[in-house]
Amino acid sequence: MNRRPALSALPVLAALLGALLLLAGCASSPRGGAETLPSAAPEAAGEIFSPLDGAVSAPAASGTLIDGTRVDLADLWAERVLIVQFTATWCSSCKAAEPMLRDTVEEYGDAVLLVHIALDEPVDEVRAFLDENRTTGPVLVDGSGALWRDYAVSEPPMTAVIDTAGGIVRMWPGGAGGDELRAALDRVVRR
Repeated sequence: MNRRPALSALPVLAALLGALLLLAGCASSPRGGAETLPSAAPEAAGEIFSPLDGAVSAPAASGTLIDGTRVDLADLWAERVLIVQFTATWCSSCKAAEPMLRDTVEEYGDAVLLVHIALDEPVDEVRAFLDENRTTGPVLVDGSGALWRDYAVSEPPMTAVIDTAGGIVRMWPGGAGGDELRAALDRVVRR
Protein backbone atom coordinates (compact mmCIF):
# COMPACT_ATOMS: atom_id res chain seq x y z
CA MET A 1 0.00 0.00 0.00
CA ASN A 2 1.44 3.37 -1.07
CA ARG A 3 1.01 5.98 1.64
CA ARG A 4 1.01 9.65 0.73
CA PRO A 5 0.51 12.54 3.06
CA ALA A 6 -3.03 13.79 3.09
CA LEU A 7 -3.58 16.92 1.03
CA SER A 8 -4.41 18.84 4.20
CA ALA A 9 -0.90 18.10 5.56
CA LEU A 10 0.87 19.61 2.52
CA PRO A 11 0.27 23.27 3.51
CA VAL A 12 1.60 22.49 6.99
CA LEU A 13 4.71 20.81 5.56
CA ALA A 14 5.23 23.67 3.11
CA ALA A 15 4.91 26.23 5.91
CA LEU A 16 7.38 24.31 8.06
CA LEU A 17 9.89 24.05 5.21
CA GLY A 18 9.48 27.76 4.45
CA ALA A 19 10.07 28.67 8.09
CA LEU A 20 13.23 26.56 8.22
CA LEU A 21 14.57 28.17 5.05
CA LEU A 22 13.72 31.62 6.38
CA LEU A 23 15.52 30.93 9.64
CA ALA A 24 18.55 29.58 7.81
CA GLY A 25 18.72 32.66 5.61
CA CYS A 26 18.18 35.10 8.46
CA ALA A 27 20.62 33.54 10.88
CA SER A 28 23.48 35.94 11.33
CA SER A 29 26.89 34.67 10.44
CA PRO A 30 29.24 34.23 13.39
CA ARG A 31 31.13 37.41 14.15
CA GLY A 32 34.42 38.04 15.84
CA GLY A 33 35.81 34.53 16.19
CA ALA A 34 38.33 32.35 14.38
CA GLU A 35 36.09 32.13 11.31
CA THR A 36 36.84 35.83 10.67
CA LEU A 37 40.60 35.36 10.52
CA PRO A 38 42.03 35.53 7.00
CA SER A 39 43.19 32.21 5.61
CA ALA A 40 46.25 33.43 3.70
CA ALA A 41 47.97 36.54 2.48
CA PRO A 42 46.74 37.97 -0.79
CA GLU A 43 48.69 36.62 -3.77
CA ALA A 44 50.11 40.03 -4.63
CA ALA A 45 51.17 40.82 -1.05
CA GLY A 46 54.71 41.74 -2.10
CA GLU A 47 53.34 44.32 -4.50
CA ILE A 48 50.55 45.66 -2.30
CA PHE A 49 52.19 46.38 1.02
CA SER A 50 54.92 48.91 1.66
CA PRO A 51 56.06 49.16 5.29
CA LEU A 52 56.69 52.69 6.46
CA ASP A 53 60.35 53.45 7.12
CA GLY A 54 61.09 54.60 10.66
CA ALA A 55 57.67 53.78 12.08
CA VAL A 56 57.47 53.18 15.84
CA SER A 57 56.96 49.48 16.54
CA ALA A 58 53.51 48.39 17.65
CA PRO A 59 53.35 46.36 20.85
CA ALA A 60 53.42 42.69 19.84
CA ALA A 61 50.37 41.74 21.83
CA SER A 62 48.27 38.62 21.81
CA GLY A 63 44.75 38.01 22.95
CA THR A 64 41.70 35.83 22.83
CA LEU A 65 38.95 36.11 20.23
CA ILE A 66 35.37 36.00 21.42
CA ASP A 67 35.22 32.29 20.59
CA GLY A 68 38.28 31.53 22.77
CA THR A 69 40.84 31.29 19.94
CA ARG A 70 44.24 32.77 20.84
CA VAL A 71 45.78 35.13 18.29
CA ASP A 72 48.96 37.13 18.06
CA LEU A 73 48.62 40.54 16.40
CA ALA A 74 52.11 40.13 14.90
CA ASP A 75 50.88 37.06 12.99
CA LEU A 76 48.04 39.13 11.58
CA TRP A 77 50.07 42.17 10.55
CA ALA A 78 52.74 39.98 8.96
CA GLU A 79 50.38 39.37 6.03
CA ARG A 80 48.31 42.55 5.70
CA VAL A 81 47.93 46.03 7.10
CA LEU A 82 45.84 46.12 10.27
CA ILE A 83 43.24 48.63 11.29
CA VAL A 84 42.95 48.12 15.04
CA GLN A 85 39.82 49.59 16.60
CA PHE A 86 39.63 49.70 20.40
CA THR A 87 35.94 49.66 21.20
CA ALA A 88 33.29 49.08 23.85
CA THR A 89 29.65 48.08 23.57
CA TRP A 90 28.49 51.14 25.53
CA CYS A 91 30.49 53.61 23.39
CA SER A 92 28.21 55.66 21.10
CA SER A 93 31.19 56.99 19.09
CA CYS A 94 32.32 53.39 18.53
CA LYS A 95 28.90 52.49 17.15
CA ALA A 96 28.91 55.56 14.91
CA ALA A 97 32.33 54.59 13.46
CA GLU A 98 31.31 51.08 12.39
CA PRO A 99 29.77 51.97 8.98
CA MET A 100 32.90 53.96 8.01
CA LEU A 101 35.18 51.14 9.13
CA ARG A 102 33.11 48.58 7.20
CA ASP A 103 33.19 50.74 4.05
CA THR A 104 36.94 51.31 4.33
CA VAL A 105 37.69 47.60 4.72
CA GLU A 106 35.49 46.86 1.72
CA GLU A 107 37.27 49.54 -0.33
CA TYR A 108 40.75 48.14 0.42
CA GLY A 109 39.74 44.47 0.23
CA ASP A 110 42.34 41.87 1.19
CA ALA A 111 45.01 44.50 1.67
CA VAL A 112 43.71 45.33 5.15
CA LEU A 113 42.20 43.52 8.10
CA LEU A 114 40.04 45.22 10.70
CA VAL A 115 40.63 43.91 14.22
CA HIS A 116 38.46 45.11 17.09
CA ILE A 117 39.73 44.99 20.66
CA ALA A 118 36.96 45.17 23.24
CA LEU A 119 37.57 45.78 26.90
CA ASP A 120 36.41 43.08 29.29
CA GLU A 121 32.68 42.78 28.72
CA PRO A 122 30.38 39.76 28.67
CA VAL A 123 30.78 37.90 25.37
CA ASP A 124 27.01 37.93 24.76
CA GLU A 125 27.02 41.75 24.97
CA VAL A 126 30.00 41.94 22.58
CA ARG A 127 28.24 39.60 20.12
CA ALA A 128 25.06 41.68 20.30
CA PHE A 129 27.15 44.80 19.52
CA LEU A 130 28.78 43.03 16.57
CA ASP A 131 25.44 41.86 15.18
CA GLU A 132 23.71 45.20 15.71
CA ASN A 133 26.51 47.07 13.95
CA ARG A 134 27.27 44.41 11.31
CA THR A 135 30.86 44.43 12.50
CA THR A 136 33.32 42.33 10.53
CA GLY A 137 36.70 40.87 11.34
CA PRO A 138 38.22 39.27 14.41
CA VAL A 139 37.35 40.66 17.84
CA LEU A 140 39.69 40.24 20.78
CA VAL A 141 38.28 40.60 24.27
CA ASP A 142 40.86 42.23 26.52
CA GLY A 143 39.92 40.73 29.87
CA SER A 144 42.77 42.29 31.84
CA GLY A 145 43.04 45.58 29.98
CA ALA A 146 46.66 44.74 29.06
CA LEU A 147 46.16 45.40 25.33
CA TRP A 148 44.53 48.73 26.11
CA ARG A 149 47.46 49.65 28.38
CA ASP A 150 50.04 48.49 25.79
CA TYR A 151 48.51 50.88 23.26
CA ALA A 152 47.93 53.66 25.84
CA VAL A 153 44.17 53.64 25.30
CA SER A 154 42.38 55.54 28.03
CA GLU A 155 38.91 55.42 26.49
CA PRO A 156 37.31 54.18 23.31
CA PRO A 157 37.28 54.57 20.45
CA MET A 158 40.94 54.55 19.49
CA THR A 159 42.05 53.60 16.00
CA ALA A 160 45.53 52.47 14.93
CA VAL A 161 46.94 51.51 11.54
CA ILE A 162 49.81 48.99 11.70
CA ASP A 163 51.89 48.13 8.64
CA THR A 164 53.18 44.69 7.67
CA ALA A 165 56.48 45.27 9.47
CA GLY A 166 54.62 45.99 12.73
CA GLY A 167 55.12 49.74 12.55
CA ILE A 168 52.47 52.14 13.79
CA VAL A 169 51.51 54.26 10.80
CA ARG A 170 49.11 56.43 12.77
CA MET A 171 46.95 56.36 15.91
CA TRP A 172 43.83 58.39 16.64
CA PRO A 173 42.64 58.77 20.24
CA GLY A 174 38.93 59.39 19.82
CA GLY A 175 38.87 57.28 16.64
CA ALA A 176 39.80 57.99 13.03
CA GLY A 177 37.61 59.75 10.51
CA GLY A 178 37.17 58.16 7.09
CA ASP A 179 39.43 60.58 5.19
CA GLU A 180 42.14 60.38 7.86
CA LEU A 181 42.04 56.60 7.86
CA ARG A 182 42.22 56.37 4.07
CA ALA A 183 45.16 58.82 3.97
CA ALA A 184 47.09 56.67 6.47
CA LEU A 185 46.25 53.46 4.60
CA ASP A 186 47.35 55.02 1.31
CA ARG A 187 50.82 55.52 2.84
CA VAL A 188 51.28 51.74 3.16
CA VAL A 189 48.84 50.14 0.73
CA ARG A 190 49.22 50.56 -3.02
CA ARG A 191 45.86 50.34 -4.76
